[in-house]
Amino acid sequence: MYSKILVAVDGSETSGKALLKAIELAEGWKAEVNAVYAIDPGIYGTSVVDPSVGVMDPTSERIYKMLNEEGRKVIDKCHEISDSAGFEVNYQIKIGDARDIITELAEEMKADLIVIGSTGKGITKRLLLGSVSSYVVTHSKISTLIVRG
Repeated sequence: MYSKILVAVDGSETSGKALLKAIELAEGWKAEVNAVYAIDPGIYGTSVVDPSVGVMDPTSERIYKMLNEEGRKVIDKCHEISDSAGFEVNYQIKIGDARDIITELAEEMKADLIVIGSTGKGITKRLLLGSVSSYVVTHSKISTLIVRG
């Protein structure tokens, strides 16, 4: 059985289903659930346009603030899901490529299982960046459950 589960969340409907599946499994196994949201400023290329200030460098503090705010909204949404399920989940926001963050964090925390949605925020982003779930399945040494939308 599993005692420590890492679930990747990104605010998509599929990641919400992945969180619910992780909670369902954890309840049966009396396991701990940890969720991670990855902030990847690199996906924005060389610049970002913010209507309030115009074009910004992707490494600027303002970009990190904007992305962190987005992450907080995702985590708040996930808290609603775990609270309504009556299950305590530990949430983290990390900066970097989601693929690396998920695989490295799972190893660091000695997770027994990674739970991830089959698709994330959008098909266009998935086509441009490659599938995070495919990368995790291929590169992680830890068992991975893919939750379909």
